[in-house]
Amino acid sequence: MANDRLTEAYRCGQLFAALAALERLSEGPHHSLGKPGVRRQLSTEPRKHLTVHLWQAGRYLAGAANRDQGPAAAVIFRQLPDLLPRRRELPGEIRDPAERARFQEGVQAQEAAIEKALAEL
Repeated sequence: MANDRLTEAYRCGQLFAALAALERLSEGPHHSLGKPGVRRQLSTEPRKHLTVHLWQAGRYLAGAANRDQGPAAAVIFRQLPDLLPRRRELPGEIRDPAERARFQEGVQAQEAAIEKALAEL
């Protein structure tokens, strides 16, 4: 059970990184997921904060295309299904420090994966 929760936290971190990158391509550098303190909030209550951005992913894709960032946004958008936690919905709370650390590891791993994928464009 504990390993499953750690894995879910990691996948939530990956999902956050992808949604933040997609929103940044759509909205520019002052996007909502890039604001100070947002990552900490999300690492604690992913369902409450990430669900809205997950629903907006299509809008972010279209917005990025309007800003001539369509190919990069498409690469990130295609990653989203593989990043969803395996549970039916996102975890409601991540309170354990080890789980929050796994969230941060997921963010870093996905940021590196996105950077690599975009370099191949």
